[in-house]
Amino acid sequence: MIKIVRLHFLASHIFLLLCFVLHLFVRPYNTFPWINSISFLTLFITTIIHPLLGLGVLSFVIPFTANVYEHLNALFQIRLLILDLLSIDSIIGFILAILFRDIYLKKWDFGLKEIQDKTRFLLYLLISFHLIIILTVAIGISRNLYQAASAFSLQGLFHNLINIRYAGLYDDYFPLRDLFIFTAVITLSIRLLALVRTKFQLNQSILVPLFAASVIILTYAVYSKITGVGYNRDGAEFGVNSFFPDLHAYGGYALAAFVGGLYYLNSSNTILRIIAGAYSLLAAVGVVVSSSRFSIVMLLLSILIYLVFFIKTKSEKPLLTFAFIALVGLAAAILLNHWGDRDLFRYLAQVPKAKSFAEFSTALSDRPDIFRSVIVMYSQYPILGLGKGIFYRQSSFGEFSDSDFFAGIYNGENAHNYFLQILAETGFVGFSVFCFIFVYQAVFLKNRYSQIVTILIIGIFLGNLYGHSLLIPNILVILFILLGAANTELQDSSARQEIVYKNLSQHWRYFLIAAATALIIAATMEVKTSYGKVPFQPRFVCHKAAYYEDQQTGGLFEGNYKVTGKTMKLKYTNHNPENKTYPLTIDFDLEQLGENIYHHKRNINSPGQYEDNFDIHQLSNGSDVLLRIKTSQCFTPINMGINWDNRRLGIQLIKVSFE
Repeated sequence: MIKIVRLHFLASHIFLLLCFVLHLFVRPYNTFPWINSISFLTLFITTIIHPLLGLGVLSFVIPFTANVYEHLNALFQIRLLILDLLSIDSIIGFILAILFRDIYLKKWDFGLKEIQDKTRFLLYLLISFHLIIILTVAIGISRNLYQAASAFSLQGLFHNLINIRYAGLYDDYFPLRDLFIFTAVITLSIRLLALVRTKFQLNQSILVPLFAASVIILTYAVYSKITGVGYNRDGAEFGVNSFFPDLHAYGGYALAAFVGGLYYLNSSNTILRIIAGAYSLLAAVGVVVSSSRFSIVMLLLSILIYLVFFIKTKSEKPLLTFAFIALVGLAAAILLNHWGDRDLFRYLAQVPKAKSFAEFSTALSDRPDIFRSVIVMYSQYPILGLGKGIFYRQSSFGEFSDSDFFAGIYNGENAHNYFLQILAETGFVGFSVFCFIFVYQAVFLKNRYSQIVTILIIGIFLGNLYGHSLLIPNILVILFILLGAANTELQDSSARQEIVYKNLSQHWRYFLIAAATALIIAATMEVKTSYGKVPFQPRFVCHKAAYYEDQQTGGLFEGNYKVTGKTMKLKYTNHNPENKTYPLTIDFDLEQLGENIYHHKRNINSPGQYEDNFDIHQLSNGSDVLLRIKTSQCFTPINMGINWDNRRLGIQLIKVSFE
């Protein structure tokens, strides 16, 4: 098994290095992305000096990497080319430096043998989830291609791999972005399992840097709210987003910081309790200034739960702690009244008064309708889901999502609950493994030294029950950094438990093998029968009637013409280079008064300009005729590496004339 783990480990490093080199040196812009290169080199050099130093730098810089460009511009009027996924560049620099050290020191086991059995099972879970990501990415790509009636192309795959950072939300190969991100964070987490072993390492290389970064981010958010300084997407008077793309992502981050601060209020160290109190107050104010309504609700609930727990357990903690938390809640309420709550309490008051599901959903920011729609979509493909990275696009089809929010208002959106998004995209299999990874960490690897890790993970998850901050790569990186610290002080006696899977009877082992076999067969049938089912049908993407200003058609074209001759002449161009391998079939139909009066089929096996003449002598001059052109395939130029055009095209209809 260890050989398979090493192979997976090396393959992940090679894939990440290949992507990084391609993104930097084979790019659509002439300007070199110096910031991304500096981020990579900084982490590489500091990690070469000492891995724990590199980890400390990584933990500190990651929270700032989501929205650096906008803030440099807003604060200092500095415009720099910063490629998307700056946090992933930092990870690549870190893990490649450790790999380089291992090779130099001839540590061919890459430290993986040092991982204990209990933690090694977590490693296997991470690899299993990575394999599920790879599988569902492949499923997503194949379904997208079928839906777009486009042929698979190594050239297209390579092009989209290069342009992961530039891809739009609706491009066919958006799944490759998720593959790149998850490969990075899972590889990082596995590496940290062998690196972070003591509470001192956990504190100095993860917790203290994260604390320092969050103090800066929270302080900047409060300052930005008061002064209006900096970049705030929705305006400081509405809500601030600090170093994050939107106020919801920032609100979720601030909420996790607050929960972490509450944990240290239990410390026996007086100085640490004072620091935790000040930090908790700052984080609470940070949540309020975000104006993220759910984050504010969870903040108030967290305070309430803490106070109830304090009373019920008859805690020996000083009464001053109870009074302080109560004052934090009071301060949050006062600030909400001062800065506004975006009608939070007015909407909450409407919930019990709702007379219909629509009113109930509206009162809760459309989340009930969104969640209902996600469950509807998931129910169609429950085992392996829709495919990783394609939720946005598939949700835009009303016939599938059954939601005005997805199909009408936003033309595709995220699930506004990260767990539901994982469920919809990777199915029951991926969702179960993802959840079990964190359940296993919290239950089987728990000890008093790493308890804070579990608390912070819970804090991050709280911000994703009603939101989507884990879709922001740097928040996902923080989550997997914390997961990688699960091996801290595991030799502690409190963590010595037998692993269940080692003690299974032969009967149970046979049962699990049979269940796994049945699941594989069912999953195979689900994928095989999905092609041609809603929404994976060409009519949703390729065969939608379209005609553009540059005379390009969609996979379906419909146009009305006035008959002025006995022959209809068509001149058109086929631009699809893949037709040399996958011939194109074009169906030409003429209709009059709803009846088909002429049909012509043509096969084309190369790009170029073509002409067709249709005999229509039976039609009267001056009458109207409908021309319908349907292509067997669609050409998506961006997938062929020609330009940035992501339309699904049929042919370029140059001229229609009569003689």
